[in-house]
Amino acid sequence: MPIILKSEKRQPRTRIVHIVLYAMLALGAVTMVYPFLLMASGSFKSKVDVQDLNIIPKYLYKDDILFKKYVEAKYNESIAEYQAATGDIAQNFRLVKVPDKVKGVILSDWRDFVETANMPNSWFLTAFGPTADGKVVQKNERAYRNFISDMCSNDLDVFRTRFDEPIESWFFLKFPAERLYDRKYQLSNTPLVSAFYQFKANLPLSDRIYVSCDNVYKNYLKLIGQQSGSKVLQARSTGPIWDDFVRNFLHPQFVVPSPDLLPNWANFLEKKYTYIENLNKLYTTNYESFQAVPFFKDRTTSSAQLTDYMLFISNPVACPIAGLSLTTPEFLWRGYLKSKYGSVADVSSAYGNKYTNFDEINIPQLNLDREYILNNSGLLRREFATTNYRMVMEYILFYGNGIYNTFFYCLASIALALLVNPLAAYALSRYQLPGQFKILLFLIATMAFPSVVTMIPNFLLLRDLGLLNTFAALLLPTMANGYSIFLLKGFFDSLPQELFEAAEIDGASEWQKFWMITMNLSKPILAVVALGAFTAAYSNFMYAFILCQDKDMWTLTVWLYQLQQFSSQGVVYASLMIAAVPTLVIFVLCQNVIIKGIVVPTEK
Repeated sequence: MPIILKSEKRQPRTRIVHIVLYAMLALGAVTMVYPFLLMASGSFKSKVDVQDLNIIPKYLYKDDILFKKYVEAKYNESIAEYQAATGDIAQNFRLVKVPDKVKGVILSDWRDFVETANMPNSWFLTAFGPTADGKVVQKNERAYRNFISDMCSNDLDVFRTRFDEPIESWFFLKFPAERLYDRKYQLSNTPLVSAFYQFKANLPLSDRIYVSCDNVYKNYLKLIGQQSGSKVLQARSTGPIWDDFVRNFLHPQFVVPSPDLLPNWANFLEKKYTYIENLNKLYTTNYESFQAVPFFKDRTTSSAQLTDYMLFISNPVACPIAGLSLTTPEFLWRGYLKSKYGSVADVSSAYGNKYTNFDEINIPQLNLDREYILNNSGLLRREFATTNYRMVMEYILFYGNGIYNTFFYCLASIALALLVNPLAAYALSRYQLPGQFKILLFLIATMAFPSVVTMIPNFLLLRDLGLLNTFAALLLPTMANGYSIFLLKGFFDSLPQELFEAAEIDGASEWQKFWMITMNLSKPILAVVALGAFTAAYSNFMYAFILCQDKDMWTLTVWLYQLQQFSSQGVVYASLMIAAVPTLVIFVLCQNVIIKGIVVPTEK
């Protein structure tokens, strides 16, 4: 009988009750849905906007936020790398401002310059690569992984043999962190680094971050307590500060020794090695004398030659400063402009700016970024919206057996739950067993103990039986459930006994009565039991982690937990959203059957 009668529905007091009830339900729905929507929104965000409590990420409709996300991703989430490349003094990516629009001619000149200058690949950093904390996989890190995978025919054994690198999966293949602003940075002399530079050579201009030695010089002036002001880096010696910067701070690949220093170089080597045989042994060369040893061109790859060169240029006695000069991307860029335009006035006229000298013309890095965003805003929004989800899917699909293990475990759990529990409930319902009440009470009593209480005894028992790291360890402790048996018994008790009596008259066996009558009429409640078994198995993290510590036996929840330990907050949210999808799909597909199982069956 309903709580509110039909005759009472039109009364003002009843309507007030209805309004209050619906208001409370709506409030309850909001308090549940709003946090979920925030988590769903957070799964599309990164560091720069994850703190924004908005349901729809702003970068989807605001260009200034899109610019901040773009530079954050391009400069590998490193504000120091961004500052060094652009000269911007923003302390974090949230404070970055969109640059003013410039004439397209300067950007066109920069592209022409890059194509003709033939600058080495060590003069630019790889954009969209591994982040500082490694919590996000970006597009060039993924592209590099695919590049190496294609070289090895997607065979990890071929990779391990060819590159002598012991990785568990392609997911963990990353290219070396580049610190081209650091004087002490040297590349390892390995086949994998050589392959990385093959990949790097094919990067488009938008994915390159050219080193700005001018900004390195400004940072150096700040470190020594000097005001940078209008000071710019010069190609040749301009005083003791320049001397110290070149000898001890700037990366050696930008320092060019004069041929006049070759005698000094030979004397330096002779004092260090005494005999040319000692040098040849270390260098693996066959020079006849120290005077025949040239300056080495490779000043980025780790070697004894590079170490000696760095010691040489840092020694003011062996290496006079007058013999050193610099070559940087900025110097070559300005030289290109001088040869093309001839005078500062012509450059100013072409660019719509007022320059007093060529030293004021910097690499238009931020303007290139702005132009790229304007031309590819839709592509970038899709890229940023799927980055976190792509990382999660790559991890669970290509690393480990999480999906297979979870599928088999859930399927076996459902099958056992629909076999063991109905059989036990049928026996309790159809037969008056001795001590039946006590048996039922014992089954219900299992609900009083949390699963964590039985975790240690289960582990010890399964260990003694030798079942750890097997599906049996996951299935045996949960194949019978006291609550499911109690629920099924109540449902079976409500079935008409006349059906079983008619079946007995027709000569049906007990199995036929169980399978053809009981199970057929109990589909709604069986769907509830199946959903419970699926939910318990799918969300089983602690048991799966403790009983199956072998990675080959990890389920999806364990893999996602491992992923969350080294991932950003956005990736964590994305993993939770993906983990919720199977349960949601099962409920949506089976909701009609499940709801029927909740309602007490009646005979029509």
